Amino acid sequence: MATVRMAFTFMQQALFATALCMAFALIGFEAAAQTSPSGRVEILNADRLDFDDHLAPGAQRLIGNVRLKHVDALMFCDSAYLYPDQHVRAYGHVAIRQGDTLDLKADRLDYTGEKRVATVAGKVVLSDPGMTLTTEALTYDLTASRATYTDSARIESRRDGNTLTSRNGTYLTALHRFIFSGNVRIEHPERLITADTLQYATGTGVADFIGPTHITQNETHMYCERGTYDTRNNTGRFTRAGRITTQGRTLTGDSLLYDRTAGIGSGWGNVQVADSANDLLVRGNRGIYHEKQGSSMITGRAELLMPMNGDTLFLHADTLFASTDSAQGRNVTARRNVRFFKSDMQGTCDTMRYNTSDSLVRLRGNPMLWSGTDQLTGDSMRLAISDGSPRSVIVDGSGFVVSPADSLHWNQVAGTVITGVFRDKELVQVTAEGNAQTAYFAREGKEKEGPLTNLNRADCARLVLGLDSGQVHSVSFITQPEATLWPLEKAPPEEVKLEGFSWQPEARPTDREDIFREGEMRSRSVVPDN
Repeated sequence: MATVRMAFTFMQQALFATALCMAFALIGFEAAAQTSPSGRVEILNADRLDFDDHLAPGAQRLIGNVRLKHVDALMFCDSAYLYPDQHVRAYGHVAIRQGDTLDLKADRLDYTGEKRVATVAGKVVLSDPGMTLTTEALTYDLTASRATYTDSARIESRRDGNTLTSRNGTYLTALHRFIFSGNVRIEHPERLITADTLQYATGTGVADFIGPTHITQNETHMYCERGTYDTRNNTGRFTRAGRITTQGRTLTGDSLLYDRTAGIGSGWGNVQVADSANDLLVRGNRGIYHEKQGSSMITGRAELLMPMNGDTLFLHADTLFASTDSAQGRNVTARRNVRFFKSDMQGTCDTMRYNTSDSLVRLRGNPMLWSGTDQLTGDSMRLAISDGSPRSVIVDGSGFVVSPADSLHWNQVAGTVITGVFRDKELVQVTAEGNAQTAYFAREGKEKEGPLTNLNRADCARLVLGLDSGQVHSVSFITQPEATLWPLEKAPPEEVKLEGFSWQPEARPTDREDIFREGEMRSRSVVPDN
């Protein structure tokens, strides 16, 4: 009987001890519930539960197939410590699942229940249906749905085939959006994007740039300091310091649009196309570049700059076009109100074409050309350039060359076709053919500064004049000449000026800025291309 009482007493003590432990545990959970606005961490499963006041005072030690729940998140691990303040430390095959899409795995977990912040380390893998992130350490805010890393990570975008790496990054899991900084790279079999700061949406495949960014796609290189690029549709918009380079040509502007599939780049504001292969620069307020055709168009204060043997040709027109010919040279076409300036040559016309393969400039539509003191006009002109300077010119139809002899008289040559030869940037010979006419004035004595004395008038089928600083020093009448020498005071007024005479120094561009002058060319018609 005494033995039974002793056994009963021992059983009572054991039950009391067990009840006391459970009470302490309930008190701990109750305290945690009071300190954590998110509620307590629930133990869904553990193969074994211990209390170890020596290693973790007040904590429960959970071992084997541990499953915990806190609000909308499930946590899994091999073992864990659960503290009364809802702090969890977990080890081995750690996993966090939030909702139906997000899965976070690691070797170790430090979780603060009050703030709902998880710090994981060791072979970290964060994944959702659109991407997988791997790193060695990561902090995940479950309330804000925000994951942050500061020690480099690699992201695989499964839908787009992009691989993203950076030193620092934040992933907004609810928005499926990354914010990267520090050595950012987006790699794809067709392109490479490098940046200092970049945002990327895994749902749309769109990258937003903040800071210097480079995009390399086959032979095309893009740069900007602010903009976006759609990696799925291969389209980009660059709004600060935009630059697109391909096939030796670079398009820049305040704002650029690029469609890789169509091969079209468009620009607005301070647009320019630089052709390094042919040493050409075209700029204006609006531009379009067709990559596949190698052609471009510039409008709005459009200007062409072409270096020529230490000098530069500056040309303005309403619209400028550039394209590649069969010989891989560049064709430049200027249309409407063309005006150009070079130190030794200036001109105006309605349409101008220049080809780098043959260095031939074609002027159409009321063309006017000035070189030194000479003014050339006609229906159309072909000007040959050599080493950056004019070599020869052919004026077709109603050709006319005028050069002042003094303030009241002008030396003149007219013909159906006029050919001029330049030497040392000056017109030194003029050949007129077809109803050729000339009126030139002789001076007293051999000095060029002497007064004018005679008017030489001649008509023939073909004639050749030699010029020196705009003054006639020799005349050759080749076919059927009819010439008359008039004393200047007796020269009939109708002989002093040939039919079609027009002296227009006011139309001549005087410097680079003067090519943008409006007025003279506005009323002239555009000559259609053949």
